[in-house]
Amino acid sequence: MKRPLLFVGPPGSGKSEIAALVASRTARPLVCADGPTLEGVLAGPGTPAPVIDVASDAWLDRATRVLALDRSVVVSVIGNVGHDGTRTEIRGGSVEQALWANLTAPFFEAHERVQVAPGDLTEAGEAALRVWERNAIAVAAGERSYVVEIGRNLFVERCPALLTGVPAVLVVMDSNVQRLYGERVLAAVSVTGSRIVPTAFAAGEAQKHLGTLQNILEQAQRGGIDRSCSVLAFGGGVVTDVGGFAAATWMRGLRWVAAPTTLLGMVDASVGGKTAIDLGDAKNAVGAFWQPSGVICDVQWLLTETDKNYSSALAEVVKTAIIGDPELFQVLEQDYEAIMLRDLDLMADVVRRCVRVKARVVGLDEREQGLRAVLNLGHTLGHALETVVGLGMRTHGEAISLGLVAAMRLGVRLGWTSTELSERVVRLLQVLGLPVELKAGELEAATQIVSFDKKRKGSKIKFVFARAIGSVVVEPISLEHLRELMPLLADIA
Repeated sequence: MKRPLLFVGPPGSGKSEIAALVASRTARPLVCADGPTLEGVLAGPGTPAPVIDVASDAWLDRATRVLALDRSVVVSVIGNVGHDGTRTEIRGGSVEQALWANLTAPFFEAHERVQVAPGDLTEAGEAALRVWERNAIAVAAGERSYVVEIGRNLFVERCPALLTGVPAVLVVMDSNVQRLYGERVLAAVSVTGSRIVPTAFAAGEAQKHLGTLQNILEQAQRGGIDRSCSVLAFGGGVVTDVGGFAAATWMRGLRWVAAPTTLLGMVDASVGGKTAIDLGDAKNAVGAFWQPSGVICDVQWLLTETDKNYSSALAEVVKTAIIGDPELFQVLEQDYEAIMLRDLDLMADVVRRCVRVKARVVGLDEREQGLRAVLNLGHTLGHALETVVGLGMRTHGEAISLGLVAAMRLGVRLGWTSTELSERVVRLLQVLGLPVELKAGELEAATQIVSFDKKRKGSKIKFVFARAIGSVVVEPISLEHLRELMPLLADIA
């Protein structure tokens, strides 16, 4: 329990009583904090990690919530349970408390939400201790907030907890994971007592199309999946993208759980609520923002991932480090051999760091209105370079590696990126076995594809440039200027 444990909730919810109970039981310091005090406590060393009772009004500030969710484990007491089993959002009847009843949405953004039975705080305290021990990462998305759990051999333990209480579960897999893990997955889901409706499609990016989505939805229809049911998307990034989109569209939206089995799926595709399929050459052109109700990143699955897919996914890890984690970049440079050998304890830390960066960004910009665009570093040209050679011919990670090289060199040309930084990034990509040579012909073709990119506005497109490790900027560039600069970035004519 390395991070502080925060208790939040509307006035009269019982949060202060539970915080005091947990602090006493664990012999941890109890801190009562308003907004400024909370920021100071979270910035400190926190040894031992304290229990913090947060003032209700402090939790209404979104920036404070995202900071706290990143640096601590948050338990939200959103109501209490009466002796007759009914739930109320607050206790008491003052005008002030009545007003708070309309401000409960921010209190859904937590690692765990608990209710309190009158005169019995023990159960809520035990629930708080359990979530503190799991040390999951929270993604702030209002009432659709959820946690990402990361570690070894987690799936069998945590899957039933996320799916209990639903009449049926639509289990979406591809042919590879069905062959490797199908029986174990279905056995884990069967513990819930829910009826299982399994469906699988052929593995590969080339299957990420409308036909695959239609087959999944038809299986849901035949299997009697309704709005009270859930979807489990078990597999790599393609499975979580398609499975999540099926959950978003069937019956106008079902709860779903993501269980990524690949490094790319863990560090990128399953976090943030982006679900999509491709339409012809337009990658991720049809999709929806639809947050999962939980994510399980069991790094044990990485041992059976192919070398090519595993190593190519490291491009997304490099991208994430450049965006928001200089320490992760140093870990990649120093411990690349252990990373390539798939040291699972190290990889659990790598995945955790990547998810933390993405959760911070998504928490401040769920629907890509501004800040979230930084996650596209290397992707504007990377996606285009993936399409140039044909979807499935070059892995997503290989394309993103080339996109990162192009973004670094373009940044140098435009004055955003130093030559030293560009060279450092290229060296790391090379050490990790990723492609770094840019071909003039492919760049020219990619520039044409970029004109159809979702981020284009008129004659300009938003582009992400690196100023330093941990610092990026989003700036528009005209398509005409981009075409002029493309030949200057190539290694091969």
